[in-house]
Amino acid sequence: MSLNSYIAKQFSRPTGFGGKLVSSIMNWQNRSLYEETIRLLSLSDTDSVLDIGCGNGTVLNMLARRYDCKFTGIDISASIIKAASERNYGFVENGRMRLMCQDISGTSFVDCSFDKVYTINTLYFLEDLDNTMTEIYRVLKPNGLFINAFYSNETLSRLPHTEFNYKKFTTEQLTNAGENAGFSVNVVPILNGTAHCVFYRKTGVSSCSHDPQS
Repeated sequence: MSLNSYIAKQFSRPTGFGGKLVSSIMNWQNRSLYEETIRLLSLSDTDSVLDIGCGNGTVLNMLARRYDCKFTGIDISASIIKAASERNYGFVENGRMRLMCQDISGTSFVDCSFDKVYTINTLYFLEDLDNTMTEIYRVLKPNGLFINAFYSNETLSRLPHTEFNYKKFTTEQLTNAGENAGFSVNVVPILNGTAHCVFYRKTGVSSCSHDPQS
């Protein structure tokens, strides 16, 4: 396995020491993207929030220090969820945060569980974009917002490790998948065009079939 292939594998599913190292590098590289996503989320303290692909919990930690929300983080890597739990021990202990090893293509959450959902730099590793959009739509409350923040394909092309295991979706593909799931979609370039934020709003639904569990 080449170095770039190994790096790509760790970005998609961090494990062991390599996963911890890659996660630390990721947090340093993506700080501006994190801050922009936090700004665009426009959280209120009453929001219930889901982080898809939460990694080692850095963004969740940033958010929990600023907002009195209820946070949930999921990731497909059990070892990285452990790291996120250690980073956010206090928030987990006081009941403001829960961290779970789950795949967004099919979660254990009931319908209409969250006001806001976000993911940062994870779409490249999705197994099934359409199923993912359908699942996010299901777990969002009426008028809920999903924010998908990611680097542009032009930006990714400058990074040699993205030649391995990275799916480079176009904004048109992301828009179509969201609209097919029922979302109202808006794409906004951010960070001087090096990245994009896609806003998916769950419109046209007035109520849930039952009260969501927290």
